[in-house]
Amino acid sequence: MKKYLLILAAAFLIVGCTKKQAAQTAENQEPQQEQAAAQEPAADENAYIDITALTPDGKELSLSRVVGKTDYVLLDFWASWCGPCRRFIPVLKEIYASQPEGHFQILSCSVDQDAMAWRVALQEEQMPWPQMREDEEHMCSDKYGVQYIPHTVLIDREGHIVGVNLEEPEIAEILLGQ
Repeated sequence: MKKYLLILAAAFLIVGCTKKQAAQTAENQEPQQEQAAAQEPAADENAYIDITALTPDGKELSLSRVVGKTDYVLLDFWASWCGPCRRFIPVLKEIYASQPEGHFQILSCSVDQDAMAWRVALQEEQMPWPQMREDEEHMCSDKYGVQYIPHTVLIDREGHIVGVNLEEPEIAEILLGQ
């Protein structure tokens, strides 16, 4: 029985959580043509896609305001209800704390539909980097084709995506290679 539970826990870590909670209905999703437009490739296939969402204090924050200010930016999609996301936060904190100033930044974008649950998780996790949350007007995760969370995108200073859903050692290797 114990072995079965370990295998089940490992499967959750590997797979992650689906982006949207099961309770979300089709009427809350964007129309198919808007989703298709968001998936059109940019002129530069490796270029990041700018996204804008709301910070905890209700102001808009864009990824473009963060990219280029440090050597790398890790865009982290997560949610308060996602166990694998919450377990990944301490790993991100370690990576973040180990980097010299100006080398690495994280921007977390929550896919939480419940703003209060998101705010509670922010208080519990105390992440020292910028936070934002998508809503109906700012569907950031759709622009990046996020199906499961946690979902990460590593972007270099020039705005090129250098990795998606990298493991901790892969992130460390890229950051040390600079």
